[in-house]
Formats: sequence, C-alpha cells, structure tokens
Amino acid sequence: MAMAGYSLLHPSPPALINVNFQRSEFGHFHSSTTTHLLSSKSTTHLIRCQSTSTDEPKTRRKLLDNASNLLTNFLSGGSLGSMPIAEGAVSDLFVRPLFFALYDWFLEHGSVYKLAFGPKAFVVVSDPIVARHILRENAFSYDKGVLADILEPIMGKGLIPADLGTWKQRRRVIAPGFHSLYLEAMVKTFRHCSERTILKFEKLLEREKLHDEKTIELDLEAEFSSLALDIIGLGVFNFDFGSVTKESPVIKAVYGTLFEAEHRSTFYIPYWKFPLARWIVPRQRKFHSDLKVINDCLDGLIRNAKDTRQETDVEKLQQRDYLNLKDASLLRFLVDIRGADVDDRQLRDDLMTMLIAGHETTAAVLTWAVFFLAQNPSKMKKAQAEIDSVLGQDGPNLESIKKLEYVRLIVVESLRLFPQPPLLVRRSLKSDTLPGGYNGEKDGYVIPAGTDIFLSVSRSIQSP
Repeated sequence: MAMAGYSLLHPSPPALINVNFQRSEFGHFHSSTTTHLLSSKSTTHLIRCQSTSTDEPKTRRKLLDNASNLLTNFLSGGSLGSMPIAEGAVSDLFVRPLFFALYDWFLEHGSVYKLAFGPKAFVVVSDPIVARHILRENAFSYDKGVLADILEPIMGKGLIPADLGTWKQRRRVIAPGFHSLYLEAMVKTFRHCSERTILKFEKLLEREKLHDEKTIELDLEAEFSSLALDIIGLGVFNFDFGSVTKESPVIKAVYGTLFEAEHRSTFYIPYWKFPLARWIVPRQRKFHSDLKVINDCLDGLIRNAKDTRQETDVEKLQQRDYLNLKDASLLRFLVDIRGADVDDRQLRDDLMTMLIAGHETTAAVLTWAVFFLAQNPSKMKKAQAEIDSVLGQDGPNLESIKKLEYVRLIVVESLRLFPQPPLLVRRSLKSDTLPGGYNGEKDGYVIPAGTDIFLSVSRSIQSP
C-alpha cells in the first residue's frame, strides 16, 4: 500500500476555514469581536472566520479493518521486534486528516511505533531526537521511499522526489536564482497578485449588494491557493495563469494530477503499474491527459526561454535590472546561466516541482495564520498597527517586509502549530537502530532495510 504520497505531505488544514464578508459602516475584520485584517486604510468590510468542527469519534474497526491488520502482521509484522503496534481502522485514512489519527496513536503508543495498515507496516516517528537521527546523523542511510515512488511520474527528478545526488546538484544551480534583486522584483509581483485577489473580493461584494444579514462564503485555502499559483506562474515561468479570476486549463490539470497522487497514496494495490492500465482505466487516462496539458505548457515555456537565451555568468545575471526586465523569472535565470546546459527534461522536473509543491504549502500556512488571527483580535490589531507603521502609504518592498517582525512571528508560530508539510517520508536503505524516543525502549528499536517511515513534524516540534 502506497499511502505516503502527496496528500499526506500537503493536506488541507483540518479545520475548514470560511470567510463571511459583511458590509459595515466601520469596515473592520472580526471573529467574535471587531478588529482590522490589513491596513485600516485598505479594507472596508467585516470578515468573520469560522471553522468546521473536526471533533469526530474515532472510527470503529470493522471486518475489513481486522483483515487488513492480519495481513500486515502476516507480511511484515514480525520484522520490527518489540516496537509498539498501532492497529487502527483503515477508514481513519479517509474520513479525517491523517495527523489526527497519528496524534491519537502517539498518546497511546509513544513517539515511535509501528502503524499496521493493509499489506505493509510503517514506522511513525514523533520525536525530535529520532528525527535528527534519521534526517541528519544518518541521512545517507535513508531515501524518500514511497514518496518518490508516487511523485516520480509527476515530478520526475525534481527537488522533492530526487535522489540525494540529483538534489544536491540541482539545489546548487537553483539557489543562486533567489538573489536580492530577484526577490525585490518578486515583492512587486506579490503586491500585484494580492491586489487582484482583493479586487475579486470587492467585486463579489458589489455584485451581490450585501446587507448586514447577508454573507458571502469563501474557502480561504482555495483563494490563497489561486493567489500562490498566480505568483508562482509569474515569478518562476513569466506566465500568468490568472487563476484568481478564471479557471486555467493548466491549473485544472495541476489539480487533476494532485487528486491522482492522493488516490495513489491511499490505495492498497498499485494497479496503475499494470500493463495497459493507462489506456483501460478511465482515471488513469485522465491522469495522463492532465500530465500532457502541464507538460505541453512547460515545454513551450522552456522552448521560448531557450530561443531567446542570453548566456552569461551567474554574477552578471544577479546584477540585471530585475524591476524593469520584461522577463525576470527564475526560468530565465536558469536558462541564461553560462555552462549550465541542463536538458529540457530536468528543467521541466524542476519547474513542475515548484508549481505543484509550492502553492499548497503556502496556502495552508496563510490559511492557518488568518484563522489564528481571527480568533485573537488583539493580536490582529497589533499586526495591523505594525503594517500601517512600517509600510505606510508607499506599499511593500524587500527591506520594509524584513521590518515586519511581528507579522513574521505570526507566520512562524502558525508553522510551529501546523507545520507544512506536517509529515516527511523516508525509507531505510540498510538495517539501523532508532533511538527509543519519548517513553520508548532505552535500547531503541532495530529496523530492517526497506522500512518505510513517517516523520510527524508537528508532533516532533511539540514533543514534551
């Protein structure tokens, strides 16, 4: 069973967050009380954030669940020694976000335990010392395992599913593209796209002619996802998806590939690997059709960039006038680097990773930050005051954004409470002994080669 795919690394926030806009003569943002969202000079509507309750009872185990656990124990149960075993209900994977179930099992079994679901067992780690052992002290003893298996057909050798050698080589090439002049130009892009999102909200209000008793409901995560996609399109590809105001065929295809990755991450048998499955199974035909739409778009952008290539040294690339360049994108930087004759396939993989992996994490962090602010009006007012004081009438630039210290702390705390991604996935390349972790065995736990591991980032950060 391949359940550790993209959806487990980039899940939607567990609380469905909606925004209700209301007209008011005061024009403030509020949850239970009234306060500002952005600048008091720039917003004129009440906004109420609400969450949908996720306090659902744990699923009772059924016949299928018992069969699943027996299968796990038969195929892999004896390979992890005395490690505690969490035998849950298979439906826990589908009816609520996985990290809720992981927290329940953490309380019951400790910070290192075996998760028995279906034909395969996973080791779940919720301890910072054990996480450091895997990610830092013995990094070469682990690869990305089932994550790479699921994402490789989509992202190829992009930064997320890539092997360590490819990752190090591509990171050295890509990192210089995020220099200060590029970031300054991106602040301009951020502002332009954000204003477009705000204008969309304003038009919705005007069209509906709302009164005090009427509301308009928005899914904030979806709105922030569209905003992030437009920013990535302009900043990375110099291509405007326009997803804030319309449904782009490319973006529709992006979500199609994500849905398929989610499906593959939670399905028992990798039937998509069977011969002829891509032509016989309808959802596989759609998946490959969606991939073609995205690949055709990216291939065209790469081809256009190479046709207008102006090859030069990295230092000179970093000195270009990015604020006034017609194409200030990261793709342009990567194509113009002298001596970096990367093939089109690798460029496509890099760009695909940024497109698909970049927007969901950003949207989730923004959604949680706004949600927490809506629950804490005094903190909202403090953030509002800092924004008004630092940005004033001139709007943001790179230096002024660096001075938004309180806003930065809001984002950091949101990441601490609900980190993105909340899970990391690894697979052991050889036998290893994991530390016992909090309330675990003093001598630790021996794991064989090929053991798949979930590292719960949220539980590790908040570990006692």
